[in-house]
Amino acid sequence: MSGMLSRGRRGMILTTKADEVWIVESEEVADDLIGSKVVVEGVVAGMDRLRADWIGADNHLS
Repeated sequence: MSGMLSRGRRGMILTTKADEVWIVESEEVADDLIGSKVVVEGVVAGMDRLRADWIGADNHLS
């Protein structure tokens, strides 16, 4: 999944282009990517949760 990464009270949040909001669970520290467009690879772990295996910058121009 891709979108804008932000930080909320419950941790990292991914907001997609379709305005879907996902709470991202990750053991990886991604503070340097907060406020950036990112790609999150992982599995859906609940109605609104992604368990991330990898988080990286989305370098594609939109």
